[in-house]
Amino acid sequence: MGARVTVYDPAALERARQAHPELRYGSSMLEAARDADVVLLLTEWQEFREANPDELAEVVSSTRIVDGRNALDPTFWRASGWTYRALGRQ
Repeated sequence: MGARVTVYDPAALERARQAHPELRYGSSMLEAARDADVVLLLTEWQEFREANPDELAEVVSSTRIVDGRNALDPTFWRASGWTYRALGRQ
């Protein structure tokens, strides 16, 4: 539908490339998020749970995040200027 998806997973990158060659892959979280209109958090890796919202804001096009694992502190992310959404949370 026209979306450009860039994926980063520190453990399963090579397997993901084989399974989904149509996607783009970043070599780091920041590289994958570069110029993103929305960031999707779909795993609970410590690297992502401890992400710095200010640092991430420097590389994205829009400060919007969807927390698919409820792994982030919504108050903290919203206070950092992010539009925060999560599955099962308000």
